[in-house]
Order: sequence, then C-alpha cells, then structure tokens
Amino acid sequence: MTAAPASPKPTKRQTKLLGWQGFTLRVPEDWDLTGFSGSYDEGYLRIDDGEEQGLELKWATEPKKTKKPIDIEVRGESYLASLARAAKKKRLAFESELTPLPRGVQRDEREGFGFKWTGDRKAFGALWHCRETRRVVIAQVLGDRSGRKGLAGASETILASIENRDAEPGWRLWSLYDLKIELPSRFQLASQQLMNVYLRISLADGTDRLSVEQWAVANVARKDAYLDAWLEVNARGELTQARYKAEEATVAGHEAVAMRGGLALGPAWVQASRELMSLRIPATRFSARAWHCEPSNKIYLVQNLRPFRTADAMDTLVSRVRCHG
Repeated sequence: MTAAPASPKPTKRQTKLLGWQGFTLRVPEDWDLTGFSGSYDEGYLRIDDGEEQGLELKWATEPKKTKKPIDIEVRGESYLASLARAAKKKRLAFESELTPLPRGVQRDEREGFGFKWTGDRKAFGALWHCRETRRVVIAQVLGDRSGRKGLAGASETILASIENRDAEPGWRLWSLYDLKIELPSRFQLASQQLMNVYLRISLADGTDRLSVEQWAVANVARKDAYLDAWLEVNARGELTQARYKAEEATVAGHEAVAMRGGLALGPAWVQASRELMSLRIPATRFSARAWHCEPSNKIYLVQNLRPFRTADAMDTLVSRVRCHG
C-alpha cells in the first residue's frame, strides 16, 4: 500500500519594503502605494492590492508642550465611534472592539491599543502614541468582511512591521515602487511625481533642495544617446535650473556622469534674488550624479542645489541609493 503524497507546504508570501515620511513597513509584493496626503507632521497613506486588501495609515504629531497627557484609550474609542456613526448613516450593521496592543506592534516607546471592526468591510488595526516622535498613529489592514484570504494573519504581519521613526538618526528611507534611497531627515518632501515608468521626489530644507529621479525601461528610453545629452532633454529636477560641467564617474560599479556648477541665467537667478531679499541665503551651488543601472534597467539622477556655504554631500547621497540587488 503506497502512502499518500504529503501535502505541499504553503509558500511564504513575498514582501517588499516601503518607506514614506519616516515610516517603514513591509507589505505583500503585489501591493503598491495608491494614496497619500499631508506631511511628516500629519498625513495619510494607503497601500493596497488594487482589488480587496490594503493598509491605511494615518498620523498626527502632538505639540512639544501639551496641556494634558494623551489618553490613547479615549482616542481609540473616539475613532471607533466615528466609524460607527458613518456606518449608521449608510444603514450598515457595525461591530467594533478595542483590544490590547498586538504583541508584534509593541515597542518600549509606544502606548496604545489594538482594535477590530466589521462593517461594509473587516479591519484589524492598532492605535498608538510614540513618545519619541510624539506621533499618534492609526494603522489598519482592511479586507472583505468575511475575512477571507488570510486577512487576520496578513494584518498581524504587516502591523508588526511598521516602524514610525528613522532607523538611523539623521537619515530617512524613501522606498516606493522600485526606488529605494536614504536621504537626510532634515529635508521635507516638497513635491513628487509617481508613475510606473518615471518617479521623482523633491525635498527641501529652506533653500537647500534635492531631487531624485528614476526612469524605468532605460534601454528603450535612452536608446543610444549619451547619458548627459539624454538628461538635458528628460530631467525635471534641479538640473533644469543649473549650468554645469559634466565628467565621467562611477556609481556602484556603473558608468556614471558627475555634474558640478551653479545657477543658470534667467528664472533661477530671479528666484535666488527673491530669497536674498527675504534675508535667506540663496541656493547657488549645484551638483548631481547620474547613472544607468543595467541589472535593474533603470536610469537614476540625484541632484542638489544648495547655498554656497553648504558642503557638497553628493558622494554620500549616491552611496545610499539601492539601485539593484
């Protein structure tokens, strides 16, 4: 009598790292950023699979001086009450419960609760106050009200992965789609353009500005053009405001172009004059590094327009780009 074949072990779901506004977390590989708003101090983030399951993250930063300590349990009850009122308006059955903060979410600097609710959908979440960052965070993983597709298990894993402070003091991870870079945490997000084939994030600290651009399918986009000539046509960050000299360089073993210079004549100098009139030191020094990463088939451009007294940190910046591997 032959033994029945053993049941195949379930394969572990692949995950990817996402970093945004000082948060890092791991989500299933097929989930992507689909919504965001706000700033480092207060904002909203949504990542989902485009169909059924997803994560919502909301945060607000408490003032350094508050008149009375935060009652995180009251915050949790208030949040669930607001969901109940919304469900009542839609004439939907709604059940909710505050629970202890899940073990995986617990950190020494956190005080909070878990929660779960069922209405038009089902959600497992956590709400906590971080004493170090002063952030109040609400994180919930949502799915079908039946809880199918392992919603409870996925929620536990995703919520446990969320960190709401920088892993390395002074540096912040920005990781979305295939872009992964650590940038100085003193810079705040100023603008972004996020598409499948092109990504750009621009940040600023006063007049000191930097941008990171990434182009996918680089072999098709670039064809046989020289990289510096191609960038003159396609770049949209600080390079468009600069005059510079380009020279050969290397980045992570890839052939690269290094650019150094200053402001271009025209609108860039007009802006610098306005900054000077408002008693701010204008950004007049430019540096950048661009390279074609063949393993990932992407073009990267890191660029910085800074005041003349600010040191050029381009070598350090490009060393923190994870372009492949």
